Amino acid sequence: MDARNYKSPRFALAGLLLTLAAQASSAQGLQPTPGIITRELPGPATTTAPAKPTPVTEKPLTAAEKTAPAPVAGAAARPNDVAGRYIILREGGKDVGCMLTLDDKARASNGDLKAQLAPACRDQGIVVFDPVAWRVERGRLVLTARKGHAATFDRQGDGAWWKDPSEGGKPLGVKKI
Repeated sequence: MDARNYKSPRFALAGLLLTLAAQASSAQGLQPTPGIITRELPGPATTTAPAKPTPVTEKPLTAAEKTAPAPVAGAAARPNDVAGRYIILREGGKDVGCMLTLDDKARASNGDLKAQLAPACRDQGIVVFDPVAWRVERGRLVLTARKGHAATFDRQGDGAWWKDPSEGGKPLGVKKI
């Protein structure tokens, strides 16, 4: 390939970058730096308008995101307000017969406050998750599993806390009793 072939992709890209840099500099009132070449290259790159930005499209909601209630903005939750006994809920607010205690006095091994799942829980997913610690972080409830991973919950208008749907998995909530 001839080095003077200004129609090649390499030269077109270089020309476009120089054109965009020159436009940005002139828009900001900047002067060219001495010793830096800012001339436009001949060829199609100088006559091509800069590419228009691609519009941002939102991703479709997952089933969990469609069924999860929207978080409620308001006063930040405090640990002594959040502590207590909770029933565990699944999709549609269905009580699965499991109880979770969030203690605001005792500490878990990781330094957070202690959480304890009642031994009578029969929901296998919750038994596997087995929350052992909790904390309030930026107004959100964070439950930490025995194995170390965490799930973040947002407070709803009815006082229940629902897992952030962006974390994936089945909908999961807790409601104070």
